[in-house]
Amino acid sequence: MKALNIARKFLREILREPSVLALILLIPLAFLGIIAFAYSEPYQRTHTLWVTVAEGGDSGLIQALQAAQYPDGTPLFAVTTVDDPQEAQQVLKDRRIAAFLEVDTNVTLKTKVHGDALNPHFYRLSVILDGILYQHADQIAARTSPLRIVETRYAPSGPSNEFDQYTPGMMVFTLLMLVPQTAMLVGREARWGTLRRLRLSRLRPWEFLLGVSLAQMAVAAILVLVVFLVALGLGYQHNGSLPLAMCVALAISLSAIGIGLIVGCLVENDSQAVNLGSTVTMLGVFISGAFFPMPSTTLFTLLGHSITLFDFFPATHGLLALQQVLNDGAALTHIAFRLGATLLLSLLYFVLGVIIFSRRKLRGENIPLH
Repeated sequence: MKALNIARKFLREILREPSVLALILLIPLAFLGIIAFAYSEPYQRTHTLWVTVAEGGDSGLIQALQAAQYPDGTPLFAVTTVDDPQEAQQVLKDRRIAAFLEVDTNVTLKTKVHGDALNPHFYRLSVILDGILYQHADQIAARTSPLRIVETRYAPSGPSNEFDQYTPGMMVFTLLMLVPQTAMLVGREARWGTLRRLRLSRLRPWEFLLGVSLAQMAVAAILVLVVFLVALGLGYQHNGSLPLAMCVALAISLSAIGIGLIVGCLVENDSQAVNLGSTVTMLGVFISGAFFPMPSTTLFTLLGHSITLFDFFPATHGLLALQQVLNDGAALTHIAFRLGATLLLSLLYFVLGVIIFSRRKLRGENIPLH
């Protein structure tokens, strides 16, 4: 009951400061909108490709490029044959085409691929183009490739564009914004001197921090709902269960709250809490891989899962579970390990928060512990 009263107290304080809640929500939503605008092109994109063929060059390569297609029948390339290499070079510099091919008389030795390495379309196209060129060269030389790569999807469908792929990471970013807010709530109580009055009511440390956590979980539920609705409104296409994804998101928010409690126990006031909490949030965003995958060496294997250094951060497991549910259509049985790891680590951070809070905040007040 005491924890519920504390939660009610903090919820009232949060509602009195809607600007803080709006700031926590609007920053990630702004990023989400930018990604939706900039990365909405489908993965199965037909790449514009110009080709010049020297006299006596291999026209079979042109036919192979024109015949290449995605599994659903979408053409891989829109091939245009031109005569002037200089014109093709200029068009390539203007990024009006993804790549330019020069085909000489000996296709295995004299085919040149021109492209802009900083152009993301060329980066994706070059991987596909290499495979087609090598396969065509083997056919001309009557060689049989000793290696055949067969691609299979984990789920019937995956992300259709980069926005679909990046959206789970932006959701994690939103939830990690709870770290500075949670730390601010604890730090503000220290600045106001209310901890002494709370402890005189025989309030236990875990009850106080549980009350903070319950209030923040209510905020997290709002954040999760709003982010999902905005993402869907921006055209996000998911392949899994939204209720399961929301459960994973709440588990991630629980970990953010646990880390925020620890941060709040290490500072003297709410100003320090916001500064340190924001720093921890950004570190967590990068460590978890929310913005881009972070390479790390496997330390050991647990229940068939590789554990790296960054896996001691709960949001790392949570992000993987969220991606598997939303992008790959995974069920609860597929993400049980990652979801369980997120919850266990969140509980660990909460316990550490209680211990640090008891030692630094309450004993410093010279109030007997119950």
